Amino acid sequence: MAQIVLSGRSQLIESSLGITGAPTAAQKRTLYSGMLSLAEDCAALGQSQTAADILAFLLLQPEMSADDMETARELFAELESRVCPRVILDAREFAFGMDLRTMLEYLLDLVQRERS
Repeated sequence: MAQIVLSGRSQLIESSLGITGAPTAAQKRTLYSGMLSLAEDCAALGQSQTAADILAFLLLQPEMSADDMETARELFAELESRVCPRVILDAREFAFGMDLRTMLEYLLDLVQRERS
């Protein structure tokens, strides 16, 4: 089931890596919404580290819509309350200083590993 979820999101990730130049604010909001959906799916499937990594990154993005930011905060807080504190610390360290392209490459690598 995890493979289906991740594969369904891979088109967004793959097409995003093909964007030349800096993505527009609207493109970023679309990407962030897709990433938030992926984090929700990962959390529901018990992939807590991946969900936390994505959410930690998203919480650092000022271009996110207010609704998506609130959802990300709530989901991150929920994860924080039920997983090992090390998962949360690792996710925060992982996200610090990461740019959008690097995050998308990380997610694409996850998708490709799931397909194998």
